[in-house]
Amino acid sequence: MTLRIWNLVVLAMATAIATPVIAEDFHFHHEHVLGTSLHLAISCEDETRASVIEQSVLQEIDRLNAVLSRWDDRSELMFWQAGHTDSISEDLATVLRRADFWRTETSHAFDVRAEAMSQLWKSAAKTNRAPKDAERQQLAVQLQTAPYAFQHDGSIQRNDSLAISLDGLAKGYILDRVCELVQREYPDASDFLINIGGDLRKLGDQPLEIAIENPSSAGEGAQPLQTIVVTQPLAMATSGNYRRYLTIGDRQISHILDPRTCLPADLTRSVTVVSTEAIDADALATAVSVLGPEDGLALIESLENTECCIATASGQVVTSRGWPLGGLQANTQQLVAKEDAPKPEHGLFVDFTIQRAQGGRYRRPYVAMWLEDAEGFPVKTEILWMQTEQPGPRWHRDLTRWYRNDRLRRTVENVDLIDTISGATRGPGEYKAHFDGTDNLDLPLAKGKYTLCLEVAREHGTYQIIRETFEWGEKPIAEKKLKGNVEVGAMSYRFVPQPAADKEAL
Repeated sequence: MTLRIWNLVVLAMATAIATPVIAEDFHFHHEHVLGTSLHLAISCEDETRASVIEQSVLQEIDRLNAVLSRWDDRSELMFWQAGHTDSISEDLATVLRRADFWRTETSHAFDVRAEAMSQLWKSAAKTNRAPKDAERQQLAVQLQTAPYAFQHDGSIQRNDSLAISLDGLAKGYILDRVCELVQREYPDASDFLINIGGDLRKLGDQPLEIAIENPSSAGEGAQPLQTIVVTQPLAMATSGNYRRYLTIGDRQISHILDPRTCLPADLTRSVTVVSTEAIDADALATAVSVLGPEDGLALIESLENTECCIATASGQVVTSRGWPLGGLQANTQQLVAKEDAPKPEHGLFVDFTIQRAQGGRYRRPYVAMWLEDAEGFPVKTEILWMQTEQPGPRWHRDLTRWYRNDRLRRTVENVDLIDTISGATRGPGEYKAHFDGTDNLDLPLAKGKYTLCLEVAREHGTYQIIRETFEWGEKPIAEKKLKGNVEVGAMSYRFVPQPAADKEAL
């Protein structure tokens, strides 16, 4: 899911003797946070204060990750489920209790032992087959019993030895606790947004535009499934099977598995849930994915202050009656359904991957993609990703070739591309770009040799550039793979010439 904060000026409440303080929006991006991307948007009086809040948020995330992570053998969760202790913290106990609640409320469609199912399918997939029915049914029988029991002394005892993962609601709990921290410790932050890997919590009344990714067309620049604008606090979580899956033969198997049957949940492609608490939205997004559109909607309709939007496996979009915000819907702009834009049929098509850097947290890279003509003049910039929000933009000169060439281009075209086409930085993932055959001034490109350039620069990271010369003319170019690097993984391009009939029409 993509999102953006509308950069409005927010006036803080003024007392009778104080001068009003103008709040600004400050945006912070980090990678390798709970294994994904983090975006913070903080409205406060200055960058120094925003940075203090940012560091407190990161510390709270680290603290809770040390409690709830299944990826760290030293975490409290892993220590407890290994049987080393019966006494657990209030944070872990709260999440385990909420997981038990949703297991009951969803008729066992939600279960923290999803990792046991995942291990069964991953093991079978190594031999290019599905699990044997007997193995799958045996595990399903085990999952009919609750994973743990609550004792009178406050301890929680395991009922089996199956692997437990809190991934289905731990992220939501962390979002909730971070917001609680900000409200308690930093009341001067008039608005606050935290987005971790597409799941988010929003505080305050500043307008926020949220675009829900279309699972059928998730590439860069694709139209979203729906777009909403909200002006009040909310929590949102999305679960989908179109990015993560197992491959068995020629089949893509959903990573979301039904605890009642241990079969893939294949009735939905994505589920987005809006609620008041992120821990609940997180768990329900998974549960509705398992239940499917009919039973999932029935569950959502039975809950207060909770709505959902479902993209079904057949391509339909269904929503709960109060979507997106129930009784608060009057405070939002009208929901806009987005139709898929016609796909381009000719031009230069580029696919590339931004790698996830090794190590700890890091800033997202700046990225530029453009075409140079035979003389090296930058005739078309298609991608320019940099820090466009407060406390940026910065470091665009680190894109050394693009920046040097663009200074020459500006003397000819008199257009500032940073102001007109630049967009926010992107996290690790797969992206697409398309050159339609026009230059920066929307004039047709002449036939001839061009060089495709992709330049990447990362703060405290590396600098990389990929350049490939090709012919823009009458002959198609089949997909050609290019060598990647530490910042750019797989990269390929193909060229489809414009049909003669289309040229005559122009």
